Amino acid sequence: EIALALHNRFRQVHNSPPMTLNELLSDAARQYAEKLAQLGYLEDSPEGEGEGIGENLSMGCSVDQGETTEEGISKWYEYNEVCTPGYTFGGGDGTAGTGHFTQVVWKGSTELGVGKASAEQHGMICTYHVARYKDAGNIQGEYDTNV
Repeated sequence: EIALALHNRFRQVHNSPPMTLNELLSDAARQYAEKLAQLGYLEDSPEGEGEGIGENLSMGCSVDQGETTEEGISKWYEYNEVCTPGYTFGGGDGTAGTGHFTQVVWKGSTELGVGKASAEQHGMICTYHVARYKDAGNIQGEYDTNV
């Protein structure tokens, strides 16, 4: 699975242990990606992702193919303010704008579920990616040991 390999490559850079694929999380992620494709926009899951489960969402549209898995996951890793002045790793409670990144590399998250779905919107193909993480990352007071 490309999504798992990409997560683990990013995690290795930050000395986070590799994740394993969880089929139940993947089924839920796939179902939610299909719901988002029907809705036509991104929205955090109303169920709160379940007890102890984290979530990342992305959407990308183009005339020919939508967003690839690599593009969707890379956005989460790169869409952060880690490289801006003032960001410090192990900063206690995280920094605004880094939540997607910190969930990807969160050391305490050991299982991953991924899903995607596409739909035509306004003459373009839009692809929705959903990742679910067990255990959830971005826990206040735990950044020091997990990022």
